[in-house]
Amino acid sequence: NITNIVRQASIMIIVACGATFIMIAGDVDISCGGLACLAAIIAAICMKKGMGIPVAITVAVLSGTLFGLLSGILVSRFAFPPMIATLCVTNLTTGIGNLITNGTAIYDLPDEFLVLGRGYIGPIPVQVVIITVISGIVLSSTTYGRYIYAIGGNTTVAKLSGVNVSKLKVIYYMVGGSLSALAGVLITSRMGTAQPTLGTNWPMETIAGIVIGGTHFQGGSGTIVNSVLGVLLMTMITNGLNLLGVNTFWQSVVTALLLIITIVISTFQDRKKGLL
Repeated sequence: NITNIVRQASIMIIVACGATFIMIAGDVDISCGGLACLAAIIAAICMKKGMGIPVAITVAVLSGTLFGLLSGILVSRFAFPPMIATLCVTNLTTGIGNLITNGTAIYDLPDEFLVLGRGYIGPIPVQVVIITVISGIVLSSTTYGRYIYAIGGNTTVAKLSGVNVSKLKVIYYMVGGSLSALAGVLITSRMGTAQPTLGTNWPMETIAGIVIGGTHFQGGSGTIVNSVLGVLLMTMITNGLNLLGVNTFWQSVVTALLLIITIVISTFQDRKKGLL
């Protein structure tokens, strides 16, 4: 069951790695599900049209990068609130995906594609290990990572220190978009079908996992490792509720309540420290 939990959490861990950069910087991205959905559909259509698997995956991931670029530009250049910008991108991508497929799933994908997401190091998928390690190193050991923390701590001070905040916002939304698209491709590989309803609950699950893992909801703190642990905890709770036969609708209620409780506790702690 532990192996099953790790494998269930692997896709959300990939999404959380990208979203952690965004949330540490004090922003939020709720477009991950829409980007994953559209990327999955694009990859499936490309393969059905006879394109090679590497080309199809590249095109799909690039679509996530481009829509991440759009989110970054709306937030950094046009001062859109991150929630509004990424909500617009969510509706845009899911709308395009449903228009392309007419709301129906795409089946009969190549067998070679179906084994893409099934390589493991122990119980952990290879892709998750690579992305988690790279993300952790970038965030903790590079100038780019230090700038992310600086922006989340105080954007004005970061600007006065010479940090190009607008440019970095665009970059981390592009990173988040790319990883969301990759996650969509990988889950499609495992399921063997591209679903136009893919990723509906991903934003809530991702944000809950990252915040419960210790990333402050206003930015400035957090690590990739903590986000991974938070996602694993959320997956364990969901898995436990499934084993107990709890209605799936209650699982959504539990996720929301956990996120609310976590943020309330964090707010009280900030007040005691004089941060609010």
